[in-house]
Amino acid sequence: MAENSEKELRRIFSLLDDPDENIVLNAMAELLSREEELGTLPGEFQESDDPVMRKRIHQLQAALTLRRRRKYFLARLYDPQADFLDILVELHLQWFDNDSRPEVEALLASFVVAFMREQPTSLEDIMGFMIRHNFSAESETTLKPENYCIGSVMTEHAGSGALLAALCSHLVPAEAGLALGQFGEDFVVYDQKYRVLVPAKNWQILEDADKKQIRPRDLRDLIRYCSANLFSAAVNSDSFRYVLTIAQAHCGSDDDTILNFLPYPFHPPEDTDREP
Repeated sequence: MAENSEKELRRIFSLLDDPDENIVLNAMAELLSREEELGTLPGEFQESDDPVMRKRIHQLQAALTLRRRRKYFLARLYDPQADFLDILVELHLQWFDNDSRPEVEALLASFVVAFMREQPTSLEDIMGFMIRHNFSAESETTLKPENYCIGSVMTEHAGSGALLAALCSHLVPAEAGLALGQFGEDFVVYDQKYRVLVPAKNWQILEDADKKQIRPRDLRDLIRYCSANLFSAAVNSDSFRYVLTIAQAHCGSDDDTILNFLPYPFHPPEDTDREP
């Protein structure tokens, strides 16, 4: 870090304990915009004897963590080598951003171990496993965002039929010949005979589905679908913070102008006092 740059950053950091909230907000925004230059300074100021400074540094570090998580989510979503289970954890953390990643990972890992132990290779195997373990799949809705958050799904044994169909299709071995698809409005798992397992219909297996009505779906399609439903849930709840952060995760941007396509109050109304 250049000496002049470091001096300037230290000056900005020193403003974080200013009693004027506007000064603090402007200082925080400037530090966030210069994330790559911060180096070890946040850790240094975190050791301050001033409790106000320590609180503000904690807020800064939380904001930096959230920004990095948004960028990481987008990168993982478009990385063909990224692990699907890891992306599910990232999706959960877009909504429950205060949850512990290790705890969410542990919940999912417990399910994966149980699933792999039984080695399901057919639609009947999957149906039997999910019913024995009391998993219920619900219809798609933007009114229950927790249905798309894997930690909550593992805890409650209930969630989006789309998410559970994708999870099961991912965990079965490739040689089983099962795939994720969409049949009507439902996400399903189907086999090479075009039999269809519908999680949202109590794990019903349809023997005579019309194969022309089955649309193959990619796991990334499923993640985009789930994250879009989380965005809609945030809009439904009028939660500006969730609307903004999930939208930013979708596009990997930290710019709040990405909400300009939405009506007020998600972006300021046009100035109606301007002369024509």
